Amino acid sequence: MFGFGRSSKDPLSDVRSATRWLSALPEGDSLAVHTDVVGELERLAGPTTTRTPNRLRAIFHVDAQTGTQRRALVAQYVEHASRSSRIENQLWTALFRLTQSFLTTYQSFAAEIIERPQSARWQELLPELICRQIVHLALDARVRLFRYEQWIPAKWAELHALMTLACSQQFERQIVTLADSSTTTIEHEYLRALVLQLMSAGSLTARQVEFIWGELDDWCAPLRLTLEPSAANAFFVDLAGREGLRRRRTGPLESRVLFLDSRPLHAVMMQHVVTLEQKIKAEPLS
Repeated sequence: MFGFGRSSKDPLSDVRSATRWLSALPEGDSLAVHTDVVGELERLAGPTTTRTPNRLRAIFHVDAQTGTQRRALVAQYVEHASRSSRIENQLWTALFRLTQSFLTTYQSFAAEIIERPQSARWQELLPELICRQIVHLALDARVRLFRYEQWIPAKWAELHALMTLACSQQFERQIVTLADSSTTTIEHEYLRALVLQLMSAGSLTARQVEFIWGELDDWCAPLRLTLEPSAANAFFVDLAGREGLRRRRTGPLESRVLFLDSRPLHAVMMQHVVTLEQKIKAEPLS
């Protein structure tokens, strides 16, 4: 649309080309950057594109380097979306399209990897690919919550299928670097997606959703999924199902079930309550 940074060479043929292309984009215009990135992602997801490991690494690089612009758009949404429906729709659509474009493009590359189980060059990219897909599914949930939208069952199935694949390959706790020195795991990102939606009762404002999103890394850090419950009423997630975390009821569970001990999260919440109470006492008008 804007034409910034265009050249005759494929801008996402490898990481070096992607770095040059990104450096030519208008740094101060988040909407323009997102428009160009979405255009390139949609091209790579098309049926005529030759997909290679180097192209996928280039997409990983773009994903990591455009996080700043994505955060800037979210900040603009939180601050200005209430001013008019036009501004809200423009910013929400930009955020939604970007996440959908990454998801669609990653899905097209996932199909390539599945078709090449003997290729070490492809298979070594699978953990990061799954992790980034889960991250963008969580971003999808976050953006939808800005408009009080809940996931349809198919979205849950998509998320659970990624975690199931990671567990089957036994790399759900493998360290993955998503941006610079920022590391995570597939399990951690999966838990962030689960906890985000568990905490949403459908009435949170965009600002409240953003507060939760900003705290999720710390809140989910001590959490782990297990094959056995730690308590009779522990939360669980059915990997073959189409729902998120649920509280266990009486009776057996027959499926691919993982359990979550939520006590570390509850302890963190109680700490926040104490901190807020102390602040209110010290600064009643804050």
